[in-house]
Amino acid sequence: MKWKRNWKWNKRLGTTFLGLVILAASSPFAPLPKAEAAGLSWPSGQILPSFSAPASTLDEMNLVTEYKYEAETMGHGTGHLDGNGWLAQTGIDAANAHMVYGPYVTNIPTGANTAFFDMIVDNNTANNDVIVTIDVHDSTSGTILATRDIHRQDWTQAGSYQRFTLPFNNATAGHSLEFRVYWYGRAYTKVDAVGTHPDSKVDESVVFTTLKGLVNKTQPRIYTYDDAVKNEDGKDTWLGNLGIGHTDVTDNWSLITKYASEINGIVVYDTAVPDTINLATLIASRSGGIVAPPSLVTKLSSAPYNLPILDDLRGDFSNKLAVYQYMYTNYWSLLTHKLIIGLNPDIKGFLRDYATATGAAVVWLDPAVPAEKTLLQSFLADMPYGSGIYMGWWPDEGLGVQTASEYGVSTIASDFSSNLTVFSGTSRTVNVKPIPNKPPLQNKIYVSLILSDGDNLQYMEHRFKKLWDSANRGTVPLGWTVSPAMLDAKPGLLNYLHTSATANDVLIAGPSGVGYTYPNYWTNQTYLDSFVALSDDYMNRAGLTISTIWNTITGGINANVGTSFAQHAPSLLGLTSMAGGGAITVYNNTLPVQGLNATYCYSLATLISEINGAIAGWNGTSPRFVSIQANPWDVTYQNFVDAVNNFSSNSNIVFVRPDTYFQLMRENNNLPIDPSTVVKTYEAESNFSHSTGAASGSDWSANVASHNVDFMLWGNYDNSIPVGMNTATFKMKIDSNTGTNDNVVTLDVRDNATGQTLAAFDVYRNQFKSNNAYQDFSLSFNNPSGSSLEFRAYYRDKATISIDKVTVTRRLGKFESEGAYVGHGVGRVSGDGWQASSSLDNQGHMVYGPYDPNVPVGNRNVAFRLKIDNNTLDNANVAKIDVYDAATGTSVVQSEITRQQFTAVNQYQNFTLSFNQTLNRNLEYRIWYYDNATITADNVTIN
Repeated sequence: MKWKRNWKWNKRLGTTFLGLVILAASSPFAPLPKAEAAGLSWPSGQILPSFSAPASTLDEMNLVTEYKYEAETMGHGTGHLDGNGWLAQTGIDAANAHMVYGPYVTNIPTGANTAFFDMIVDNNTANNDVIVTIDVHDSTSGTILATRDIHRQDWTQAGSYQRFTLPFNNATAGHSLEFRVYWYGRAYTKVDAVGTHPDSKVDESVVFTTLKGLVNKTQPRIYTYDDAVKNEDGKDTWLGNLGIGHTDVTDNWSLITKYASEINGIVVYDTAVPDTINLATLIASRSGGIVAPPSLVTKLSSAPYNLPILDDLRGDFSNKLAVYQYMYTNYWSLLTHKLIIGLNPDIKGFLRDYATATGAAVVWLDPAVPAEKTLLQSFLADMPYGSGIYMGWWPDEGLGVQTASEYGVSTIASDFSSNLTVFSGTSRTVNVKPIPNKPPLQNKIYVSLILSDGDNLQYMEHRFKKLWDSANRGTVPLGWTVSPAMLDAKPGLLNYLHTSATANDVLIAGPSGVGYTYPNYWTNQTYLDSFVALSDDYMNRAGLTISTIWNTITGGINANVGTSFAQHAPSLLGLTSMAGGGAITVYNNTLPVQGLNATYCYSLATLISEINGAIAGWNGTSPRFVSIQANPWDVTYQNFVDAVNNFSSNSNIVFVRPDTYFQLMRENNNLPIDPSTVVKTYEAESNFSHSTGAASGSDWSANVASHNVDFMLWGNYDNSIPVGMNTATFKMKIDSNTGTNDNVVTLDVRDNATGQTLAAFDVYRNQFKSNNAYQDFSLSFNNPSGSSLEFRAYYRDKATISIDKVTVTRRLGKFESEGAYVGHGVGRVSGDGWQASSSLDNQGHMVYGPYDPNVPVGNRNVAFRLKIDNNTLDNANVAKIDVYDAATGTSVVQSEITRQQFTAVNQYQNFTLSFNQTLNRNLEYRIWYYDNATITADNVTIN
């Protein structure tokens, strides 16, 4: 489980390290040199270590310790369904009745149990009335096994879920049990779930979880399914997806015997001081042992196991602070400072295997408690600023993440991750699909839908899988947030998501890059820049082109943070932030950032309401961009489908993937659509020489009254532009586009090494779409080897011309032939291309579209990438390529392709058309098939 934010559970995070040392058998202990475990490695540049490849067949243990039942699935005497929970409201629902009862389960283990009830109240201060009575009822015998009144002030805060517990003894196996909530009608009350933890199962979980960590650090051989897996994604679904075999373990205790040669003994924690379990985990990791609760010491130290006690912490510490001070004083200097794990002592399993395997410090320190914060800061201050990782979770999300951020440490939510010691060893090959073709930019409302919380590794392992496996996934465009740290922690899962994604699914990064942090709180700009560059590297390799940046749950982005991402994360299409409101800011003239229009929708109704609010007042004269985020704990995939269908009758609303969304936003803001193609960006006022004109804000401007005919821009003799086809784009504006259609400026690209003009274009007044609005004008050019390039703008003294920047890209755009937004008259998908063959097809257009009205004015070069099955049979025309203006119904340029123009068979080859682009064209890039060969089209590239 995970405590949801204000709406439901909060998210979780964590950290790790390697190290294997045999310790003295009792405290205090003399530290010994650490040695890396054979199965672990930590390559330079990785934020988390790598495990060795898992065994082909894993031992799979049942570690279920929680029998949990969602409130909305049980019986109800009052109340009503409210999203993902059951709600009773004063004045609406009948008082003095059970809002939850059932589920009459007969499989609860006998003996000591701890029932739990996850509930929320709207006001916890008005009085101290009894709000509900919770009980455990044996319906077989008709007896109440335990009961408790919950008063208003028992909630520590209003509006957030809180877990209330109730110990009971299940005396008789097979009896039918209920977990009931009786409501008195005195306050708004909502129940999320109820259930129980059998105490014996909880005690065993720490033994077998640390056993898994100990064994898996040499080679992953043990896998577990537990509460979260049982409730969310099934017993071994991920193993099937990853192609890893398993054998069910019928008796967990048999693994103690099976792996006896790898177990040096047990480390016993003190139940009177719960935090000793974290110290015991660290000691066990370094001593080659496993962790044991006092209740199981006798069993583990007796036949047939006969495990010696390596360390017994009972009675050694009086409070939690003493535990962690001891850890800091005696162990911290021996451990990695790259990683620390924050783990609630109540969590006996889950991430504890990773902590055991990696040997990181395991703490649970609350920054809200002054003494604990001071000690926590001692740990954080020693961690590498900019790349340190806190893995697990915090007692309080906001305060914890903020405190770590002040030390340049990022959080990776992961406390309820179950099998990172297996997933970290999966193949690190990630096969990223290309971004699909984008539609032409129009005056439409573009809506991007995003599902939150993917930065949380436990969510990615559990709840996410249930959503990803929705039967109708792919019906609507959706951005699924994931963690870039999956490259280290679960690369096989990341690759599975990419390979199983539909054309409507796109993975994007959660907050705030490689880890969850508040960049506004980073005081060292150099380290922030390094963190951003590290995040860019991880996101690029993980195939993530968008990230969301958090600065508290509602915070915007400081200017220095936006600039840092613009300068040091060049692979990003854009960022979202939690500022809200939908405002768009372009940082450093390169990176668009939008405050989400809706940060956390929690139902179908809120999805629809937030979209309606964001589109209100649109006048249709320019595109509008609406970004809507929803939380995955309350919103289902079907809710997204229903929300999109709700707007299906409005042709002005277009739902698109978040990456397509930012491509369209970039085009609307005169930014390169694909930042990965950007070679150089030159600011007009600072990166060029000038013979006329003057600086005007961030522009270089020339006007008739003050300036003469001459070069506004020239230079800068750059010899680093790649050899081959490139495009230089000048971002310019004019004071008036009406009147005499003068040649107002001439643009060119000149090779200063040879004096050759590689491309030139005369820009006329009427080629500007509007007054005082930036517009792109571009030149395609073939850059020779050894060049020293100038990008020049020659002012004709006919108008006021302002130039903002010049951007060099490897291309303007690319359309995959098999992708959306291009049409097909004949043929079919063939691998990564579109193919037509004479045995199956008649003559016709293999490819046409995309009807793009926004191709920049300038000289254009269009390359059609084609291949043929036979290039020697004859020299007949096999295809015709053309650039077609659908606005006028005329071909701008065309060429017949003959069989023998192909230099080889079954190898792609470029066929190129060149033309000068003018305004008001609606361009198609077409391939006509002549039905006398097998032709495959890969893509069309525009320069």
